[in-house]
Amino acid sequence: MTHADPQDRPTDRGSQDATDGIGGLVRRVLTPGPSAEERLEQLLADRRRELDEHAARFDESIADLERREELLRDSRASVERMLRLRTSDLEARETELTDFLRELSERESRLADREADLARRRGELGAVELRRAAVEQREHAVSAREERLAELESQPQSGPAAVPEPEAKLAFVPGHTYRLVEIERFALTESGALELEGREYVVARTGPSPLPGDGRRCAYLVPGSRGEPSWGGS
Repeated sequence: MTHADPQDRPTDRGSQDATDGIGGLVRRVLTPGPSAEERLEQLLADRRRELDEHAARFDESIADLERREELLRDSRASVERMLRLRTSDLEARETELTDFLRELSERESRLADREADLARRRGELGAVELRRAAVEQREHAVSAREERLAELESQPQSGPAAVPEPEAKLAFVPGHTYRLVEIERFALTESGALELEGREYVVARTGPSPLPGDGRRCAYLVPGSRGEPSWGGS
């Protein structure tokens, strides 16, 4: 059996390494790179991957838009419901306002009727008061005439009693111009006296009214006191 010399081993390992380095270089030089089809397939694969990524992002965008559209539809439906409720509430309030205005008009009409009725009643009350005052005045006048008549009846009569004539309703009063005055006196006679407007007159005579168609009696007066007529100046 032949044994190699130990001193020869390093020389063999170095020559082996040199052989391997040269072979690797030759292999790298002689080994062909990727072909055009492989590069195209790689490029297509890269483009396909990019397109898939874009498609995934596009699907996400579409899903997001669909969610937003659904939210928008929900919001729109909510707004429409709110608008319907608002419109219904507004119509109800408008109806209430119309009813209130109609009721207010009716109240104003009733109030106007009551005011007119109150004014009419006040007018009637005023007329009643005036009539009452006139009746009281006539009662006082009648009482004064009765007292005057009682005084006349109590006085002694020097001659035959004068026959009373019908009651005179008018007085023919002398002055700057003659005028007719309505009076109320019981049975005026030619010798009677009458105080009118602060002056005393004597009844000269009584006769029919000078007014045409007037059936009342008229007392024709002259200035003076009882029994002493004053004929001058009239």
